[in-house]
Amino acid sequence: MKRTCRLTAAVLLTAAVTAGTVTACGAAAETAVTTETYAYLPDHSVYFYDVDDGYSWAFREVDTLAVAGVIQGRGDHLFYPRNAITRADFIVMLDRAYGMSSALESGAVPAQQDFSDVPSTEYYAKSVAAARALGVATGTADNRFLPQQTMSRQDAMVFLKRTIDRTDLSLRSGSITGFTDAASVKEYAQEAVGALTNAKVIGGTNGKLNPTAPVTRAEMAAMLYRALHLTQNGGSGGAVYHERKDTVNLCIGAQSYSDVVIENYDPSVTYEGLVQYSGLRREGSTMYITIEGTHAIDREASYKNGEFTFNGDENGVLGKYPVSSDCVAIDTGEPYHQITSPVSTGSEYSRCYPSVKDGEVVAVYYVQ
Repeated sequence: MKRTCRLTAAVLLTAAVTAGTVTACGAAAETAVTTETYAYLPDHSVYFYDVDDGYSWAFREVDTLAVAGVIQGRGDHLFYPRNAITRADFIVMLDRAYGMSSALESGAVPAQQDFSDVPSTEYYAKSVAAARALGVATGTADNRFLPQQTMSRQDAMVFLKRTIDRTDLSLRSGSITGFTDAASVKEYAQEAVGALTNAKVIGGTNGKLNPTAPVTRAEMAAMLYRALHLTQNGGSGGAVYHERKDTVNLCIGAQSYSDVVIENYDPSVTYEGLVQYSGLRREGSTMYITIEGTHAIDREASYKNGEFTFNGDENGVLGKYPVSSDCVAIDTGEPYHQITSPVSTGSEYSRCYPSVKDGEVVAVYYVQ
């Protein structure tokens, strides 16, 4: 899968997110796993409480970009997905994704005059300066950038289109006449809106583009994720985003992985929750997993002196098992996270399910 990764002409930028990138809590990814064990496919963000199952269209995108350092929360595991994003913050996200500041600092592009309303001491000053040098941000006639003004959807598309134009991907022109509010798109934005809708980076909502509406933080994440996953078609077809149903984010114990390809993907199967897998491997920049089936987190268990006793029906792990020295205990709620140590069910957690390897519990997944 080819990704937006380089600027053309005198400028070369590297995209921050690579298709198939593993995101693994500071640890190296496994190259092969042969013992059958369990992974968890969340229906909510692994990192933010407020990107829950109501954001089925954005939580994978948010998590992928968060781990890549492109987007950040605002403390206490909160992302504020419904909040409108400012022009300054949108440019910061573009910079993190495409490395605009690095291009400016390397001398690949010459610096331009600073905007009058962007003090050099602000956290976004470097990103805005780089965006101006690259021709992404042009500002107003009186040399203002309006950094604290909310970013409109059409302006976000203009900035994003200008950025993609400096990469080695090309976008084909597209028509917006199929949207009921096409006439509301300003003339200066029509080319960008048409190109990004044609590339399926923007899809609209209920047949509308809502060009003057502010971009929310969740919308920004989805838009940027798709742009970073554009595939260049042959000939004059232009770059297009192709949604992949066989690609998931997943967690194995305390490690999280993004853009993992299910090797034995079956479109009739719903891939979510606890799943048994028999293989996890990396080939180039892409991770692959073989999933054998789903499993309910349905055990009751007591934990004492480093040993679990599992109760339940005959279809799962039963009896006594010691825990491994590096066993991890996971709360699969929002956000998915590791807890201090294994515990018995019946108080904070109602059910659990273990991952057993070589006769020891190496991970245990809890639900409240």
